[in-house]
Amino acid sequence: MLVLESSPVLSLGLLTALAAFVSPEVSRQAREKPVIAVAPVGRTPREAVEQLLPVLRETFHCDIVAAAGVFLPTSSFNASRAQYLSSAILPVLAAVKRPEWERLLGVADVDLYVPDLNFVFGEADARRGVAVFSLDRLRDADERLAARRAATEAIHELGHTYGLGHCSRSNCVMWFSNTLVETDRKGVRFCPEHERELARNRRPPPEN
Repeated sequence: MLVLESSPVLSLGLLTALAAFVSPEVSRQAREKPVIAVAPVGRTPREAVEQLLPVLRETFHCDIVAAAGVFLPTSSFNASRAQYLSSAILPVLAAVKRPEWERLLGVADVDLYVPDLNFVFGEADARRGVAVFSLDRLRDADERLAARRAATEAIHELGHTYGLGHCSRSNCVMWFSNTLVETDRKGVRFCPEHERELARNRRPPPEN
């Protein structure tokens, strides 16, 4: 470790030497991108995960990786509703999330719910940096439409993990959709305000 005594003025030669000393590491860190991992949950086909990677890469401007599958906890199943509690899947994702992953998104293929709603497309945990959404209610005979719906809900839930709330603009991806009509209308883009908020929230804290 290089230690310098405090001095009111550093010579140009010393500054140049310092730059040469630290620049390789700084350059390496500057080149490294954040990583978002996407994992199939339960019996979700890996193809469904692979299909999401390009649009997530374009949206979040980072490396997107396909992670190993995550088990669907049996305790999440509610027999009386024939649905799975999304909140019970989040701890499973948090337990396998790696330190180098900025976020981990689980892709399920079962009907999800939370106690106060008939169903949910997904759920996020901003504190632990994990989210899950399901393909179950997004299916359509038009495969391109189904893929767009999946991308929309994936981006929506990842947005929540970065602290974004729901939007009052119906064409913003952060709009809360109760129906597929609303999901199809809002699409995969953030409104300008949420785009700026996302950039602020992803900015690394200043070094001490």
